[in-house]
Amino acid sequence: MGLALVTRIPNLAEAHIAAGALRSGGIAAEVFDGNFGQLESPVIEALGGFRIMAPEGEVAAAKEILAMLRAGPGLGEPEDNAPWGAERAQASRARTKGVRVVATILLAGSAAVALIRFLWR
Repeated sequence: MGLALVTRIPNLAEAHIAAGALRSGGIAAEVFDGNFGQLESPVIEALGGFRIMAPEGEVAAAKEILAMLRAGPGLGEPEDNAPWGAERAQASRARTKGVRVVATILLAGSAAVALIRFLWR
């Protein structure tokens, strides 16, 4: 039986906490992309965070355990209000803004190069 995605968490420390909670619940969960994510954090943020993986047959139970963890005292009630929920939304807005800035720079740079080539003829 292979591994399947349980959830993605943008913060590596929180991903390890979630995986530890799942392991303490009897689910063989692992954090994927940890080493890569430490080096390339913008890429991991763009992908939605570090992957929490568990055996395919235990994914439903893992999601249930995480839902109970998220609904615990001080952590918010619904799944979307998890401790990492606001961080994910903020990262998404920052990522969108960054992509727009890079696209503008690339397009402006391409236009400038074309203009210079045209003027040098």
